Amino acid sequence: MRAFKMIGAVVAFAAMGIAAAQAAPGYSTVNLNLRTGPDTEYPRVDVIPEGDPVEVLGCLRDESWCDIVWDGNRGWVFSEYIALDHRGEYVPLPDIGLSAFRIPVVRFAASDYWGRHYVGRPWYAERQRWYRHTPRVRQGWRAPPAGKRSPGWWRSGYQAPKGMRPPERGWKRPDRQRGGPQHHDRRDQRDGRSDGRHDHGRR
Repeated sequence: MRAFKMIGAVVAFAAMGIAAAQAAPGYSTVNLNLRTGPDTEYPRVDVIPEGDPVEVLGCLRDESWCDIVWDGNRGWVFSEYIALDHRGEYVPLPDIGLSAFRIPVVRFAASDYWGRHYVGRPWYAERQRWYRHTPRVRQGWRAPPAGKRSPGWWRSGYQAPKGMRPPERGWKRPDRQRGGPQHHDRRDQRDGRSDGRHDHGRR
């Protein structure tokens, strides 16, 4: 029995290593809501301050939402507000695409995801409600074209999510060397939800 437990631990550790190897470093280009699922209806985990580093673990097939880690928190964010370093420039993730950064395509299953990452969190008591929720297809977002894509392909006819400004062209990461990190007001909403029902702050 002990041998089986040790094997299981090794397999789990190896799986964590594979996930870490696939994670791509990026930065939030706005004060960005981190959600518990790929839909603005899902509870909010926190607000990621503009310029903060994140690890992109995977994105939906249409690249509309991405699963990330930030400040020890796991959750989902809009893809075009994540910038990645490409040849010395910060570019929105959809400009280049997942394969260029070895970011995998992932699916979302609320019961599995919440069971792994949110046990004991304030919204976990409402899990049955969210297990039944079907994420909506994101309005105003087009799936990426096949083959090589032109930077900014998604900007033609693009509609920013409600309450947000369109991603900046040529975004530059804020200089935080003076005075340390600048953590913004956690009540700041950046994806159209402003009722505060799921505003639980950092944990």
